[in-house]
Amino acid sequence: MARNRVIYQSQALYIAPNSTGIQVSGSGIAENSVTTSAYTANELASGTSLLYKLDRVQNCNFNFTINRQDINELGQLARIDTIVNEAPTVGLDFSYYITDGLNERLLGFNFSGRKTQGATAIDTQSVSGASAISGLMVDTQGNNFYILTVDEGEDVVGAGLGGTTNSVIAIGNGFISEYSLDASVGNIPTASVTIEGFNIKSDVNSTANLLDGTYALTGTSPAINYEASPATRLLDRNRGYVINNSTNTAGVSTISALRPGDIVLTLPTNEGFTELDDANNKAHIQSFAFTIPLTRTVLQRLGNVFGFARVLEVPLNMDLTINAVVNELQTADIFDQLCGTAGKKNFTVTLNECADAGGTPTPKMVYTIKGAILSSESFSTDIGGNQTVDLTYNVQIGGANDTDNGIFFSGSYTTGAALTSAVLNNYYKLGTGKNY
Repeated sequence: MARNRVIYQSQALYIAPNSTGIQVSGSGIAENSVTTSAYTANELASGTSLLYKLDRVQNCNFNFTINRQDINELGQLARIDTIVNEAPTVGLDFSYYITDGLNERLLGFNFSGRKTQGATAIDTQSVSGASAISGLMVDTQGNNFYILTVDEGEDVVGAGLGGTTNSVIAIGNGFISEYSLDASVGNIPTASVTIEGFNIKSDVNSTANLLDGTYALTGTSPAINYEASPATRLLDRNRGYVINNSTNTAGVSTISALRPGDIVLTLPTNEGFTELDDANNKAHIQSFAFTIPLTRTVLQRLGNVFGFARVLEVPLNMDLTINAVVNELQTADIFDQLCGTAGKKNFTVTLNECADAGGTPTPKMVYTIKGAILSSESFSTDIGGNQTVDLTYNVQIGGANDTDNGIFFSGSYTTGAALTSAVLNNYYKLGTGKNY
């Protein structure tokens, strides 16, 4: 029976640890060799799927544009052909509630904190003290993303996958072009991510009846080997993906969401009129937001439609904005800012888990921003409302080994049956570690 509609209940977003590497491991699947014949669904499903369902996703949108060039000639009004002269533009954007940092880690951000779970090391890939985007700076692969849609009326979590209308939208070679955080009074802290990819494909009714009586969705990789001339699809049998009962679970995060009332902001002395750090007179913060721009340029060469590399556009200028209700002002003279070196400031945003009365809040996610410089202060007053101020700071992100300029993450994520420590460390690597 045809599907009437698709709602949030029946869709989920998955991420793969890489784009051109393997998506399934174990049970005899060759991981580091190129093979030409396809594995059967049972062979793929007998291994360990490396896909993970991103937690607390609130919305997900995707699109593609095929850029064509008309071919005309003198003597004929209508075009005689239209050719694809450059790579298609594939877009994916989604947002999710901040929890413990696991989503960010899987997306390729480096975490200065959270190395152990008890006495056991759970993340040996993150580098202490390094910038959050240190791995993304040298990432040449990106990640594959998969949007699963199951039968109408059925939850993705716990779905048997035996329906007749299951489908998968697969996006290949996806690179983060923007990451932003928004935390405001009355709203759950939310991260938004924008992805740019090289390819998109759909697999419809690809359900396979496995030997053990369960079902799985399988397909070839959506990734493009864009370094080849000409670029080719990755049809090697050890690059296929599988979505099965081990992947359509609720995930490993134990945090439903973090509340705005449990956020602790550690703010510096402000060089403008607004008091930020005085315990008695500081302004009442209403919202805190930042955006990390990670726009990439495709480097082209003859003989390659997709380009041979996708590199970050530099310098990386990150904006940080604060909105507050004004109470007391402080003494300041903007003329004093015209000469001399602008004072660089550090901010820390700590998202705590709710604690019972008398309990100590537990930090779950910490953002540390270093080297911020005040750009503007804008005051607004109207009849019936409170006077507010918008402060904008600018941060120029430094290199991977720069500990004084940029943004740094610390999280509290754990591993479990849905994502083991072995899978996290062996496959969800950072930067050039993805190149396998």
